[in-house]
Amino acid sequence: MGVNMKKQVLVSTSMCDNTGKLAIRHIFSLFMDMASEHGDKMGVGMDVLSQKNLFWLAVKTKVRVYHRPGMLRQINAATWPETPGKIRCNRYYELSEGDQIIADGKTEWAMVDTVSGRLARLSEAYPPDIVHDQEISCEAPYAKIADDFSDCPEIAVYTVRSTDIDLGQHMNNVAYVHAIFGAFSCKELAEMDIREMDIHFRIPCFEGDRLSIRRRDSENSLEIGILRDDGKTAVAAKIQLA
Repeated sequence: MGVNMKKQVLVSTSMCDNTGKLAIRHIFSLFMDMASEHGDKMGVGMDVLSQKNLFWLAVKTKVRVYHRPGMLRQINAATWPETPGKIRCNRYYELSEGDQIIADGKTEWAMVDTVSGRLARLSEAYPPDIVHDQEISCEAPYAKIADDFSDCPEIAVYTVRSTDIDLGQHMNNVAYVHAIFGAFSCKELAEMDIREMDIHFRIPCFEGDRLSIRRRDSENSLEIGILRDDGKTAVAAKIQLA
């Protein structure tokens, strides 16, 4: 059985930002949707895993942006997983328009046992007959991000809403990305000229949680920490600028 999925995607109005181009935050959404769709086709979708008390867990994601197409443009999307390790594996993504790469990325995934709360071996659910594509997209390593944002200035406060909650009953991974981008004005985002973004998911947040969004600047990049009320860092992100 092959292990890559390719499809055409229309850049709809809801996928665009105030510039009329594909929003970076929606690239994260698109990659997650592709992972869910392809996982289902591979036999490791949510319905199958739930019968075994298993749930996919995104550990971290990297997205690189080269060009953002305009509204109603037709683009090509592809995704494929690498050969899985014992408890983690990367899934790769690529968006293109003609021969031009628009964006690429990768996510490190794991499976969690919903009863014990521990990570499960991927072999417990992964089909053994899959022939994996050995191609690697987004070869750069995931960014290293220090978790301590206690002394960093707070730039926004976000309360987790019902619309942020996913099937696992905690804040959806992409909802964190939306919260981060929402902490900046349109003018600030335009001036950033974002080229790359890493986001690491540390601990879950739940409906009603009050989150402190904090910022740490460095040369040609900035780091964002999302802290819970208990002071623990739920998410750490790094944004690379042009």
